[in-house]
Amino acid sequence: MSSLKLGLLHLAIQHKKPEHNRQQLFDLCREAGERGMQLIAAPELAISGYSFASIRDMEPYAETLKGPTLTGMAVICREYSMYACIGMAERDPDSGILYNSAFVIDPQGAVVCRYRKMNAEFRWACPGNPCDDNTFLTPWGRVGVLICSDCYHSLMPRVTALRGANLLLVLANWPPVGELDPVEIWRARAVENGLYVAVCNRTGLDATMDCRKGPSALISNQGAIHLQKVVRKSKLVRASVPLNSDQSLKGGHRLKRLANRHHEHMHACYLNRAGISDLTSLLQLPRTGQLQLCCHCPDPKIGMRPTLSQIEASSGTAATLHILPTGHYDDTDIDGLRIWCAATGHKVVLSRSSESGESLYWFDGKEQPRFRSWDSEHGDEDEEGDFPVFDCGAARVHLVPGCGLYHPELFLACAKQGADLVILFNRSFNDKLCLLAGARTIEQVAVALCSPQGAGIWTTPEGHQRWGEMLAGPGEHCTAILDTCRTRTKRFQERIDYRTLLQDPQTTANSESTQAHA
Repeated sequence: MSSLKLGLLHLAIQHKKPEHNRQQLFDLCREAGERGMQLIAAPELAISGYSFASIRDMEPYAETLKGPTLTGMAVICREYSMYACIGMAERDPDSGILYNSAFVIDPQGAVVCRYRKMNAEFRWACPGNPCDDNTFLTPWGRVGVLICSDCYHSLMPRVTALRGANLLLVLANWPPVGELDPVEIWRARAVENGLYVAVCNRTGLDATMDCRKGPSALISNQGAIHLQKVVRKSKLVRASVPLNSDQSLKGGHRLKRLANRHHEHMHACYLNRAGISDLTSLLQLPRTGQLQLCCHCPDPKIGMRPTLSQIEASSGTAATLHILPTGHYDDTDIDGLRIWCAATGHKVVLSRSSESGESLYWFDGKEQPRFRSWDSEHGDEDEEGDFPVFDCGAARVHLVPGCGLYHPELFLACAKQGADLVILFNRSFNDKLCLLAGARTIEQVAVALCSPQGAGIWTTPEGHQRWGEMLAGPGEHCTAILDTCRTRTKRFQERIDYRTLLQDPQTTANSESTQAHA
């Protein structure tokens, strides 16, 4: 099988020692060239190190386009006819502004892409312009570039995919923190966008961080880990990115992901929520508090749906929202659940299948349950024009189709409209869906996924820790407490090219066709 030879320069970067760092960069670049690498990447801030206290502290280590690092790299790229992507501190010669940047040099020694980190360091760096193109064209297709935490939130990788990249290079300075493994984040970005993700991390001790366990990785466009490497010393880590028979990067999974977007339901993701510490009064949300959640998974041995006795057995003393998977509930079941909810104060959401299709039912003890026609896999458009939204105790609840897990814009739109919990019904349940459900909680919404094969609840992380995860297998249920005091205080990455993100899918297709023939 044809492949692109990729070299990840996993460097032991020494803080404030640019001459040493530059020399080891050049030495490993030459080694990569001797070994036939066609594309190489070096970590974030590969020359200076990472931790700086102020603009004045960083200024001596920032370079311009004409500085020693890029001029030296241009010579090496020409000598070995390869592409190189280097992370370094940049000083704009006209304004003196400092950036955390990535530069791509082509085999002719020219800079063909400059990307400035959006989640810039607070103490010294200016954020980049989100409308600047972070991709570059190669003989194998379009490649994108992001820097470290720009991948933590989901929309910059999505914009990169919309710009046509089938391979995403991430220059990182990312040691494992707590229980959050950065490889989980990189896998999620690969799966949801259908592109390969190559991460060049670093090793060694920085001024304030221990990066000796930081992994470099190559993730396939379906989320498989092709390479995960942790080394204590500077090392060239070699990887191979599979190509099509025509020597192009694989793009079918990316195009499939982008074609299935619910474009018309995503526009609320551009709303400005910066500086709003609490959304309750702004959006007239329920008063904050706690709600117990319970997701049920049917036991295939006794039928494809939980019985009322099973639901009652899983109910505690607190009022609970029960989420029941797709099943053949009859009118007797529906009436029994309505009466039970009225008597107990518990609430139920279920997906009911029948010969005429699927319907969502919502029981809260009222005389008549509310329902709506629904396709759990793809959703359904009717006269309402939007997916169902309702309040349940202390929570604002959104229901989206199962395929919505692949589309971060949709979840961000829910979050900016005040969602505390997003519920999905799906016909399958697997590792990829669990990974995406967890990654969606970064937008400060809890997620519940219910299917005939399994169920799960994912709660929002504290800071940059890992999300909470409760899973249930066949015949089981899982419970969690949703605290809406936490889900109301949301954090968003606002420096996004929303015009690209929200352009019509046909426009994206036409643009890619034009690029392919250019």
